[in-house]
Amino acid sequence: MSEFGELLRHARAYKGVTLRDAERATRINRHHLAALEREEFEELPPLIYARGIVRNYAQYLGLDPVAVLALFEEVHGQRSGGFRVVPAVKPLNIPSHWAPNFAIIAFMVIMSAVIFAWLYGAFFSPPDTVPTEQPGLAGQGSPGATPPASPESPGLAPTATGTAEREAATVTPVASPMPPVVAATPEPTPTSTQQPTPTPTTHRFAITATNSVWVQVTVDGSVVFSDVLGAGQTRTFEGQQMYVTSGNAPFIRVSVDGVDQGPLGTTWDASRTYPAS
Repeated sequence: MSEFGELLRHARAYKGVTLRDAERATRINRHHLAALEREEFEELPPLIYARGIVRNYAQYLGLDPVAVLALFEEVHGQRSGGFRVVPAVKPLNIPSHWAPNFAIIAFMVIMSAVIFAWLYGAFFSPPDTVPTEQPGLAGQGSPGATPPASPESPGLAPTATGTAEREAATVTPVASPMPPVVAATPEPTPTSTQQPTPTPTTHRFAITATNSVWVQVTVDGSVVFSDVLGAGQTRTFEGQQMYVTSGNAPFIRVSVDGVDQGPLGTTWDASRTYPAS
């Protein structure tokens, strides 16, 4: 008998139960439980059901289900000659034929031409020029206007109105002074106040087993304990956060900083984080 069968048999003896007691608690036929301890795997159901039996029996005995299941598959593979590897099917190389969509190409060409014409008209076309009317020549070419009288014309004398118009046409406009430019004063840049970084709190955790049970403890992301904890034994740890998992959660009590948090759970397989985030 290898290590697998001896492990199950010793764990059951340490728990102080018989195969009939284990059958009542796990609802697994005791003949299958005895076959596991004797490593008579041919008496077990198919492998997919046998894995479930091994996992439930390991949880009942307070063992690590993942480690026991890995040991079972290793021993079972040696007894059955290993697992047959089926070669993978080679993928088929199907050539793809790509055909251009001429409707999309034509639409893109038209849109490009429209955008180019709009950009050219907005940025490169010359501005429209509006002819300005020169001072002193208004009314000369308009129909119905009377030309000013010349001093040399016989019988016509220069009038005061014509002289005032000629003097107004020769007046040179005076430029108005520019207002003084006031330099803008830069506004002060607000400075950000750095908030103090909160200091992480360290807790003191205590785990007590009321019965022999397997338990795994992870503190601040590192596994610090993974073994069977005997009845009445207590383990203490320190850190910021603790994660506990066990196959027999009602047999585990947890306290944080001296405050009792109660049992780990009400079901057989439970996990919990302390303090709760």
